[in-house]
Amino acid sequence: MSRSLALTPEQQSGKASFKALVKSFGGQDAAAEETGVRRQKISDMGLANVADSPTLDLIDALEDRTVGMPGWPHVTSWLCRRRGGVFVPLPQGDDDADGMMLTVAELAGELGDVSRAVSEAVASTGDGGRDVTEQEALAALRELDGLDRTSAQLRLKLSAKLKGAKA
Repeated sequence: MSRSLALTPEQQSGKASFKALVKSFGGQDAAAEETGVRRQKISDMGLANVADSPTLDLIDALEDRTVGMPGWPHVTSWLCRRRGGVFVPLPQGDDDADGMMLTVAELAGELGDVSRAVSEAVASTGDGGRDVTEQEALAALRELDGLDRTSAQLRLKLSAKLKGAKA
């Protein structure tokens, strides 16, 4: 049986990330059917006032099956933010010029998303007028996380070109 308690805001945020992961997967019923974990247990693991937490195996199984979905990887990204970083997936495939050009195009798109989020936050028509609200700041920070990931991928690709070369 689950025990109820008051969790810290950080713990509640972790629960929210797991809940978002389950939703991305297709909901509690789908997660229960796929993993063999009881639906009620999955529900409890996402509740902000219940001590039960998901196992690493459960998180891994669900994140492995939600690659490419919005917010992926939900719990891993939350853990990275808790440690003061962002999740940066390593580039897959060749790091030829075409791969770099694709990354540069992604970087431009991410920068546009950041610019749009910040512009909307500081616009007088935004939720807080010209004052940036907490929700607007969070939205802009999420966009910056994407920019950071893409920038790190490009940095890794370019750094690989320097291996063995005298800098």
